[in-house]
Amino acid sequence: MKIRAAAAEDARILALLNPHVHAIHAAHRPDVYRVDPPEEELTDYFAAQLVKDVTRAFIAEIDRPVGYAVAVIVRREENPFLQAESFIVLDQLAVDPQAARGGVASRLIEAVKDAGRLEGCRRLLTDVLDFNEGAKGFYAAAGFAEWKHVLEQPL
Repeated sequence: MKIRAAAAEDARILALLNPHVHAIHAAHRPDVYRVDPPEEELTDYFAAQLVKDVTRAFIAEIDRPVGYAVAVIVRREENPFLQAESFIVLDQLAVDPQAARGGVASRLIEAVKDAGRLEGCRRLLTDVLDFNEGAKGFYAAAGFAEWKHVLEQPL
């Protein structure tokens, strides 16, 4: 398996791998997530993200692209409530189901962690939706701990 940095020209690869994870979100929360976003829109979205200086993205390949991770570096100034810090946020992680349970996601997480360390980050953050039991189990096994809960109430 090869993990490599993603560049703007890789946007279509991410767009093609994205439905593997996005479909789970759309199936459970169609009120929030668009069902079947067009490939062209996804490609344009990823192309715009991949050129940002705070974005760190990686592609896993096993003879072909089988997964990706997109993360964002966040630098926060000290304020009356919070310490100054830098951290990296894993925004998206997707793996082709045919490559699942082969260490792809774990290797992508390691690449994100390495990128964060290079930027002086002290933490890796991500979020997971309550209905996504598979992701919750993966992240727990990968050493993530719950830190905060986001609550919602319909209006």
